[in-house]
Amino acid sequence: MSGAEPESNANEKAEAIRWRVRLSDNAPQKTFVILAVGLLAFLVGAILFRNIVLGLVGFAIIFGSTAEFWLGSSFSIDEERATKRTGLSLSAIEWADVKRVSRDAGGIKLSPLQQAGTMDAFRGVYLRYGKDNRESIERAVLTFGKFSDNDVVDRIDGGGD
Repeated sequence: MSGAEPESNANEKAEAIRWRVRLSDNAPQKTFVILAVGLLAFLVGAILFRNIVLGLVGFAIIFGSTAEFWLGSSFSIDEERATKRTGLSLSAIEWADVKRVSRDAGGIKLSPLQQAGTMDAFRGVYLRYGKDNRESIERAVLTFGKFSDNDVVDRIDGGGD
């Protein structure tokens, strides 16, 4: 054969990955609690304040703040960025902006902050692991972000965002 043989696997373009995580699949009974609290918020607004609009606002606040649980989130990692979408909310971070990578039992946090602090919970993107895809997510973060295993810090608090 000539010298025009294909390059090795290490030089091939890595493929983007996409996955979905819905926390209510692991605890469906909690969905009923959210529904009950949402209805209670509606009733408090509608009956106590005698205003249907306040009831609807209370209901919307409960369901909006728990959307990641009952609606789920879609994640993607590609050569440009890591992205998380929950309903209408979109969070993304470009690889050039990632200053710190930390992982816990539930996922990986990509942060634009050099050190953890009070603003850490409000910055960056938390990529939740799905069922049986932890290794592929970690490999994609290392590959696309051009990080090494030494760049990833294990979170000692163990909690996701």
